[in-house]
Parts: sequence; structure tokens; C-alpha cells
Amino acid sequence: MRVSVDEYHYRRGVQDRCVVGIEGESGGMRFVFHSHGVALQLASDTWVQLQFCHAHRNRVPKRMASGKIRFHQVMYEQVWKGIDLLFSWSEQQFKYDCLVHPEAAVTDIRLRYTGGTPLGIDVNGHLLVGTKSGVVREEKPVSFQQDGSVRIETEYTCYPDGGFGFRTVTSYDRRQLLVIDPNVRYSTFIGGSTGADNGLAIAVDASGNAYITGQTNSTDFPVTSGAFQTINNTTLPGLTDAFVTKLNSVGSSLLYSTYLGGNSADRGNSIQVDTSNNAYVGGFTLSIDFPVTSGAFQTIVGSTSGFVTKLNETGTSLIYSTLLGQGTLINGLAINASGNAYVTGATSSDFPITSGAFQTVFGGGGSSDAFVTQFNVQGSSLVYSTFLGGNGADTGLGIALDSSENAYVTGSTSSTNFPVSTNAFQTVLLGLSTSAFISKLSASGSTLTYSTLLGGSGIDSGSEVMVDSFGLAYVTGDTNSTNFPVTPTAFQTVFGAGLRDAFVTKLNATGSNLLFSTYLGGSGNDFGIGLSLDSFFNAWVTGRTSSTDFPLTSDAYQVNLGGSQDVFVTQVSSSGRGIMYSTYLGGVELDIGNGIVVDRNNQDDVYVAGPAGTGFPTLPGAFQTLNPSTAPGNPSVFVTKFSQLTAVGATGPTGPTGATGSTGAQGISGPRGRRGPRGPRGPRGAGGGETGL
Repeated sequence: MRVSVDEYHYRRGVQDRCVVGIEGESGGMRFVFHSHGVALQLASDTWVQLQFCHAHRNRVPKRMASGKIRFHQVMYEQVWKGIDLLFSWSEQQFKYDCLVHPEAAVTDIRLRYTGGTPLGIDVNGHLLVGTKSGVVREEKPVSFQQDGSVRIETEYTCYPDGGFGFRTVTSYDRRQLLVIDPNVRYSTFIGGSTGADNGLAIAVDASGNAYITGQTNSTDFPVTSGAFQTINNTTLPGLTDAFVTKLNSVGSSLLYSTYLGGNSADRGNSIQVDTSNNAYVGGFTLSIDFPVTSGAFQTIVGSTSGFVTKLNETGTSLIYSTLLGQGTLINGLAINASGNAYVTGATSSDFPITSGAFQTVFGGGGSSDAFVTQFNVQGSSLVYSTFLGGNGADTGLGIALDSSENAYVTGSTSSTNFPVSTNAFQTVLLGLSTSAFISKLSASGSTLTYSTLLGGSGIDSGSEVMVDSFGLAYVTGDTNSTNFPVTPTAFQTVFGAGLRDAFVTKLNATGSNLLFSTYLGGSGNDFGIGLSLDSFFNAWVTGRTSSTDFPLTSDAYQVNLGGSQDVFVTQVSSSGRGIMYSTYLGGVELDIGNGIVVDRNNQDDVYVAGPAGTGFPTLPGAFQTLNPSTAPGNPSVFVTKFSQLTAVGATGPTGPTGATGSTGAQGISGPRGRRGPRGPRGPRGAGGGETGL
């Protein structure tokens, strides 16, 4: 059970009467395990206690060998008949699991937080306990048997004495161990039997439905009746169509699924969804018959053209579909509130540029320039379009917008004269290789607000960028530079022992300095590919790793590398000083996390997509629980949804206003009493956020 613990403030409680046992620290919190509960010290004079009620007396906490570096575990055996409690923590987070052994009763579990007032269970099934300083929230429990392959629906039960426990909603095998509660909500394959399928990007709507795009050469890729295109139109073996699939919120069925392509190679690289649940897809095509709409900006394909396609809510028709450029790849797409699509990628000199754009002349020295283009709402014309490059090879890979519709672009460049701003963090390409870049383009597309390189003396590339509500840009990518710029207090300041590491970097609002920058990797090869931000601006990163020692957290869903290469999913704290959650995700074949999105409308649920092979973890009830491909080594698309991993408590109340002073002898009011102190800030997200950072 994840407990939100990183910023709670409580009065000193019954811990004063505890017999001190094993002690530990996590995320600035100290805790003491004793015979009838756990005392948590959250500030110098503030404590809360999790008590074991109606438990066997004198349960002795035992330190366990976790088998994982930097992880610690303490076990209470037989707290209730046949039920153990396992507490786990690392430097950044604290959690506990209830282990219900065969023939034991889940209903025997009784716990209680002291020092607070029970508030009951909220509409999402979370347990709430209030104090004058904030709210403790424990997430709705999820339970598993058989190493996570069998999911048991579980709920909280509240008792009149202020305690709480659990009850199982669905039946389970009482002859086997029941574990309460890992984090994965659903995990499914989506694919055909005749080819290889690759998920490249994912988006989510307000109802929690996931939208996925990518490429497939399966002739039986799952499509839905009435979808826009139900047949793979490629004419030669090995060629791929793009696809667009909408998966329901529990991962059990397709709301729609359609091919998107012509007679040659087509690929969807990026996807977004608007408030009307229309999907926007960006990618590239070589097909002369790629589906375009009447009145589109460009209807004839070049040797390779980018495409932007907008599908209606049901996936049955195109609202618009247009091509873009000659020798052009669209790699990243963003949309604004009005439904304008913004794209970036790589292009040749034969590319449409608008008057007054920032750069109207091709850089000329390399094989490609990056570009940034904004379409009108109808996809029929360009609002602006600009090159972004110099005398080398330049590629745009990710794009994001802020609230003022400034566009932030990241990618890679080998240009020694790539356009940078005067006060940029890094203005010179180091070495003779490539660097990542982050450029902020004005809302009109006419000027660079800032532009900076980001790299060392090796090969560096930015793959995705996000921007928070303060105008701060976050970027992930990969590097083999041992001198890649990192900040002194970052989570990982030393390059791993492999060929490449992922990185995560946060820039200030002017692009002149790094707020944090960290490596993320181990002794193998690690690539940061997808990036999203949660409600507290923690950075969620996915990609691929071959490192057996990739940094994980104590509550990782999967603690071992499944094959030669797995997906990783990592939550980097908003300060960059720690990781709040990190896990492998994979089977015995090659698995890659290409896209990740945080659903801020639904408790910060996290969705990940990519290609995966045999043995990839899925859950019962998913749309496809086994890799449908019959060819050895052929991947299918996977989509995995993680439950809420962060929670926030209420801000503490403002202290009372001091009493008004007495009236003076001459009838003049006395001084107003001073304002009472403001209550402390309530708790932040679960799983080891960093206090005060």
C-alpha cells in the first residue's frame, strides 16, 4: 500500500510510549518499527502512527534481505493469524504490503492512524484520514495472486472505532497467497498474427480512453466494424500501414481501430486528442494514394511526405488529412486549445515556408533541417512554417506548447552554426558529433525566444519535450557523453558503464540555465524516448534498457530485466534529486517504451505504449493477453496503464486572527492582534516526493 508521507505534519502521538525498534529514513522522513505499529516522524516535532489493531501481541519487526541495492524491508510475521505486513523503503519512498497466506481471512486486518480524524472513503475508493494539518490518503487497494497474473478486486472497509481494513469484492483462491497491492491497472497486447506491429505514441482523453498510433504490416491487425479503413493497403511484403486505435479505459476492448495508409510505407509517429475526442496523428508516408481530404493543404506526395490526419471521435471518417513537404518526416505533433496542429521533424530544402518565419532559407550543409509548422484548424493552410537548422544534419523529434502557444522543440543537430540565442545555456557544439537542442519559438513563428544546445563531447539527442505551467521545459533523450551537463544535486551525476544512458533535463524559463539535469541508466544501454508530466511536474520517462542494474524503486512492478532489453518506466521528482517510482516492464524478447502520457483528469494514471514480444506482462481481462503474432520475434503493440502513483493532501488551514486590542481611554481602538501562524502545507504525492523541493 503506498502511503502519502512526504509532507505530512502531525502532533506528537503515542510513539512516545513505544519501545524503539528498527529505524529507517525515506524522503526526509524518519520511522521507527515497534511491536504494535510504525511511528513516522515527519518533522522535528511531528509524528503519526500506523497502529496494528486487534493484533497478536509483541510482533517483533524483522529486517529482511531485499536482494536489491538501496532497498530496505522490514517484515512483521503473523500480525493477525496467517497475515504478514511487509514494509519497504528506499531513499525516496515508503510503502507496505499485506501478505494474506492460505486460509487466512482478509477481514482480520485492522489498522488505524492515530493523531487524526477518519474521513472515510472518497468516490475513487481512496481512504482519507484528516488532521488539522492535512489529509492522509491511501490509494484504492489492488490485490493479486500467482505472481500478479490473477487480479482480485479489493476495497477498504472502515470501522466505528476509526480503524480500517479490506474486503475482497471478487472471490479468490484461499489456498494461495494474496498480496495487497501492486500498481498496474491493465496491460494488453494489440496486434495481428501475420506481421510485426509497433506502437509509437499514445494519448488519453478525459474518460481515460487511450489512443495509440504506430505502424503495422499485419494483414489481420485488429480493426473495428465501420472504421475508416479496415484493409491494409500495402502492396509489398514488409511494408507497413499506420494505424490508429482507441482502447477503452479498462483495457478490455477497442472503441475503434483503423488502418491509415496507402500502397507503400506509412507510419504514425505522434498522436494527440482534443476535448471533443478527435484524434490528430502525425507521421510520414511514401504512398501515392495516402488518404487525403478535399481542400487539404497538400494532396500529392513527394518522395516521402509528412502527413497530419484528424479523425472524428468514432474513427469512422477523416475530418481532414493533409501531406506536408518533399523528403519530409513528421516526428512530433502538438495541438492547441483551438485545434491547430503544430508539427516538427526533418526535411529537405523542398519544403513550404511562410513569409516572415524565423528561418526561410534551408541550412544547406547537411542532409536535413529541422522544421516547425503550424496548420490552421481546417488543415487547409499554414499559419507559419520555418526551417530550424544549420550546416549539418538537424532533426526535430519532439514538440510541446505553453499556454501562450509558444512552441518548444527538441531533437538533434550536428550543425556548428545551429541557431542559438545569445544567453543560451550552451552555444557551442562540443566535439565533432551531435548535440541535443531545445528551442523555444514565439507564437507567431517569427523569432526564437531562446535556443540552446545540450550535450557533451559525444553523441547526444533529445527525443521528447514537455513544458509546465511556469514555462519550464523538460527534455529526455540519450547520450554517450561522459561529460554531458548534469547538475551537482541530480539523482545520477555519473555516466553508467554502458554505451548510452538516458537523460532528463529541466531548463529555466529563459533557457540560460539548468534547473536539474541527470543521467538515468546502468551498465547496459539506456535510451529515454517518451516523456510526460504529472500534476506536480514530476517527469515520467519511458524508453528501453538492457541494464541489469537500471535504477529501480522498492515498489517496482518488475524488479528484474526480463530479456535482453526491456521497457523502463521512471518517475523523476520535480527537483531532479530523486526517482519516485521506477520499474522494468518486459518479457523474454525485445520490448521498448516509445510513448507515455499522464492522465491529469483521472488521478494521474500513467499510460505506456510500444512494441513487445513473448512473455510481456499482461493482466486477465485485457483485450489480448498473449502476443498474437505467430512469427518468432515479431512484436505486437502493448499498452500498459499504471494506477495513480501520486496524491496530494489539503493545504493546512490558516491560523486564527489575533484578538482585536482593547479600546483606548480616548475612544481610539487598540492595536489589532497579530495574525496567527499559517498552518503547515498538506501532503504531496505518494511514493517519496521531496519535501520543500
